[in-house]
Amino acid sequence: MEYKTLLKYHSLYSTTKEDIIKREGFENILKDVVIAPWWSHDFFEPLADKIEKIGSKVYNIYGKNFEFSFIEMKNVGAPAILDEVLSLGVTKCKNLVFIGSAGAIDPNIKIGEIAIPEFSFCGVGTCRYLNENLEDDFEKKDFPSAKLNKKIINILQKEQIKYHTVKNYSVDAVFAQFPHIEHFISLGAQTLEMETSTVFRCASLAGINASAIFAISDNAIAKKSLYSGRTAEDKARRQKTKSETIPQIVVKLFSK
Repeated sequence: MEYKTLLKYHSLYSTTKEDIIKREGFENILKDVVIAPWWSHDFFEPLADKIEKIGSKVYNIYGKNFEFSFIEMKNVGAPAILDEVLSLGVTKCKNLVFIGSAGAIDPNIKIGEIAIPEFSFCGVGTCRYLNENLEDDFEKKDFPSAKLNKKIINILQKEQIKYHTVKNYSVDAVFAQFPHIEHFISLGAQTLEMETSTVFRCASLAGINASAIFAISDNAIAKKSLYSGRTAEDKARRQKTKSETIPQIVVKLFSK
């Protein structure tokens, strides 16, 4: 399905581009945007000169040589993020960075480290709604912007921050993922999370460059899952990555 097809059907039912923008509170969205299922805009306060709330979940963040919008969803999963990213297609947004947590299923990836997905397997049902006849694209690969990925990796290398480029699998469920971990590994997946296959696909439809930065929150293979096994040190290392390291990377990415 093309993005113009989506808009055509909105128009058929009397919805304009302006209606979409107003509903999402995207009237003053900037060219560069960060989206987070759960993380707070507060992480950027030490780096910013001004943070302006422009909608119920949207903040514009300004520094001496950077500015970007931050969408603080307070919601997880593919259905929630699909609506946000597709709605950005009628705004000024050109570049979109997803920031969030991912679980590792590779023993070489440690809690608190950074991972950059080279692609995400679609393991979510939401993908059906992006096809005109509701065809299933389950386990097809969705790709980020190569150009934006390269910029992020250049920053990581310059700052000497340890990172992994990974094959990611986007799941619909955390509790029910465990019986399928060996299957994910057999496909070559190294990390699991819930949104990025949808982010990459929707952004591509909408003509937006999109990439993602993960903080590794757990590793089931190492017997350190979200449910058990993680130490206080593991949790502190992950917290530092998500609240300090990743915000610094984002600011450098969008600096002029």
